[in-house]
Amino acid sequence: MALLTVRNIVRISLDAYGSDTNPLLLLIPGAGAPAQWWPDEFCHDLALNGHFVVRYSHRDTSFSSHFDSEYQIDELVQDMAAIIKELKQSTVHLVGHSMGGYLAQIAMCKFPGMFASVTSISAGPTVSPEVAKSLGMSGASEVTWQTLMKNQPQGDFEKDLPGWLIGWRLLNGSRAFDEQAAIRYTRYLYDGDARNRQAAYHHMHAMSTVPTSLAKELTKVRCPFLVMHGTEDPLVPVDNGEASARLVPGSKMYHLVRAGHMFFNKESWQEITENVLQHIRAV
Repeated sequence: MALLTVRNIVRISLDAYGSDTNPLLLLIPGAGAPAQWWPDEFCHDLALNGHFVVRYSHRDTSFSSHFDSEYQIDELVQDMAAIIKELKQSTVHLVGHSMGGYLAQIAMCKFPGMFASVTSISAGPTVSPEVAKSLGMSGASEVTWQTLMKNQPQGDFEKDLPGWLIGWRLLNGSRAFDEQAAIRYTRYLYDGDARNRQAAYHHMHAMSTVPTSLAKELTKVRCPFLVMHGTEDPLVPVDNGEASARLVPGSKMYHLVRAGHMFFNKESWQEITENVLQHIRAV
């Protein structure tokens, strides 16, 4: 792990794989998720295929800086852009999951020509109910929210673990659930600042500020764009990803059959690896 200070105020924890003489492949995690959402094996595989892979933890997660007040999604976009600037790479590929997918989509609209390719996983083009309705998108069911909100972590890993596992099983879809992988990931949520459990609140507020104009802006994008989405995603239904793919000219859509919103399944990660590499090679 390394620490990088960006924008003079934000300390970002990150991990790098491969040679920095290779094109940068930046991995953006979701809300409340540390860099380790992206498994080590996944990062190594991408690096072995000729990329300088960097995964990082957003502000308010892991060992990155923590803030006591809420912020808009643009702060996270600016953090990401500052990381890229500090890494001094001329060729940049973005891969974002969940909130990271929304960030990637916002970034390719905000910084045209900056990215060689963008991949969005488990994300859509809007969080606005009005825009979603106009695009034929659905949302998470009340049962899904009720199940996830029952988990109220108190900062004690052993006591909190059963609640996390209930949520992870729900979000995994009907593919085989690797409980040990889920436990390993959950441990990472407890690394770093004791305020890590506040990250979800700050990030959820940030998500509420996704621009309502994003869907319209995506129609103007001219960047190689891949969407991957689990067909059994209960949190961000697959029609959200399909909407993003429809909006961006020339985009590609890949369905992760029987997968959910999160991937505690080795085969899911192998499938994601293959599709990301194929997408980049096409560029």
